[in-house]
Amino acid sequence: MTPRRTKLRTTVALRALLLVCGLMVNALSPCAGQETPGHSIGQVSVAGDLIVIELDSATLGQPNLFDLVGRTLRFSPAGSRYRVTNETLRWDAHYGVELTGADVRLQRFTFPFSGQRWSSFSVGTAGSIRFGPPPSVGDVDAYGRPDGGIAAAVGRFDRLADVAPRLGERAPAICVFLKPRMSGPRYVRELADRVVITWDLTEPFGGYLDFSWFPTTNLFQAVLHRDGSIEMSYKTMEAKDGIVGIYPSLSAGERVQSIDLSSLTPKSGSLAALCEAFHYLMPPRPQDLSCTVIQALGDKFDFLAYYSDFRIDNQEASSPSDGPIGGNVTGIGDTKHAQTKPILESRCTDGRFQLGLYQPIFVGANEMQERPPDNAPGGNPKNIAFYTPLLAQATPDGKPRPYNYAVGHLGHEIGHRWSAYATARVNGETISLGAWPHWDTGLEARVAYPYSLPLESSTQGGSAWQDNLDGTFTPLRNGFFVPASGYSYLELYLMGLIAAAEVPDFYIVRPLVRIGTDANERPIFKGQRMRITIQDVIAAEGPRLPDVNHSQRQFNTGIVVIVEHGRKPSAELINRANGIRRQWIDYWAITTGHRSSMTVDPH
Repeated sequence: MTPRRTKLRTTVALRALLLVCGLMVNALSPCAGQETPGHSIGQVSVAGDLIVIELDSATLGQPNLFDLVGRTLRFSPAGSRYRVTNETLRWDAHYGVELTGADVRLQRFTFPFSGQRWSSFSVGTAGSIRFGPPPSVGDVDAYGRPDGGIAAAVGRFDRLADVAPRLGERAPAICVFLKPRMSGPRYVRELADRVVITWDLTEPFGGYLDFSWFPTTNLFQAVLHRDGSIEMSYKTMEAKDGIVGIYPSLSAGERVQSIDLSSLTPKSGSLAALCEAFHYLMPPRPQDLSCTVIQALGDKFDFLAYYSDFRIDNQEASSPSDGPIGGNVTGIGDTKHAQTKPILESRCTDGRFQLGLYQPIFVGANEMQERPPDNAPGGNPKNIAFYTPLLAQATPDGKPRPYNYAVGHLGHEIGHRWSAYATARVNGETISLGAWPHWDTGLEARVAYPYSLPLESSTQGGSAWQDNLDGTFTPLRNGFFVPASGYSYLELYLMGLIAAAEVPDFYIVRPLVRIGTDANERPIFKGQRMRITIQDVIAAEGPRLPDVNHSQRQFNTGIVVIVEHGRKPSAELINRANGIRRQWIDYWAITTGHRSSMTVDPH
């Protein structure tokens, strides 16, 4: 994940930056809404070793879930505006040819939209159509994947409710059902007077970021007519959150109207541009969550993890992190967080609390489930089901340890308390060991005390490299923390758990140039190996203080279950949170070589 910086402005206002969940993206821009200090937003009680927050009534707002299944929206031109009607489903069962790219070139007519006639447009994987620059111009989504539509306008942690009115700023576009991270085939069929575009998509599945172990069915269609009218039809939709709208270029003074598409009537009038965002509940702010717990129970938690029985307006089931990390420890590198009184007060801590999940994780998400179902697809090495046989072989009882996604995520996020920020000074030159805040892929970062498998790479990045002794290198494991992995010797030193003398020499390989694949289908890279010692790190960062003889060894995590106002935690939420709690204690003991202990004690 990627830690977000916390900076103090010249005023008391602050902007907390996220610890981004997932190794596949770079640090994102600061989240909006983090400038004000936190305050309590609910009633706190204790259930065994769990903390329970019953939120205040207005905290989460109202959801707006998709309600257009079996319907067709018809957008009829009225000058430069549109009249919209909500009609019984019209569906063209002849899909035409499957797209292999995004670009569609019309041969039989041109389509009028946004003051122009178009002979070509781009069809996005995630449910949108873009007019203007072709996808070769370089738009990719927040996960680095080319889309072809306007998914690139949606940031990784953007709320759909917030971003929907802004989507037309990049290019004229139509959102038939824009939901980031969806994938699947798209089809196009051109006739003399219309072109039919059909999407047959699934929501993401199987990963720790996902809400489902299995593919979902989302079958929807757009028809663009020669006369400029547009039809959007929804046959089968399992997704309940997405964006529907039309976004022509607007004249000065005009804006995109947010409307309720299901309530349209012939008397609704005409609009220049319109949209509806379908979404789950509004997420609570992380500083409000930490303040709610700490004000009620005291400043006695190093870390806080939140779980809920409701979904929030977010495209990922997992969570980034937030907190004033970096206090009272030096020699670990630049955490890019300021330990000032206003920042600590914003999280209601005197300095004990360091890091918490940014938002609650839904009880139905993959991350909160004990194990994947026996028949879950396992073809993707970033899904835990891929490793089920290996995980079973690595345990004494032949069963994979439970809640692997949950503890792997917690281990990664909480690892950001100390890493990956360090540099090294080699032969008088300061060497970066990674782009803040993850280790470089080329860094040799084998885990000292593995958790899931006999050989692991650090949960904070890097790789477990095999030096082929011919100028080439093979990664035996990489730093993507599925399955859950532990910490390298360097990290255990930065955590204050081992002495500098216990850190073996390591190396970094740069630049990495892929040149082939070995017999086991593992990639082979060519690069230059640079030896690094712990003394090189100390030369760059100074000694780790407090040192191994005086560092903190006992830590306390608050496991918090969150419910809506007037509700009690479900048995499922309590059972799964307790399962994560028990496994988190074991994970910490194993991955720190029993040199540190983790309690989960609300008292």
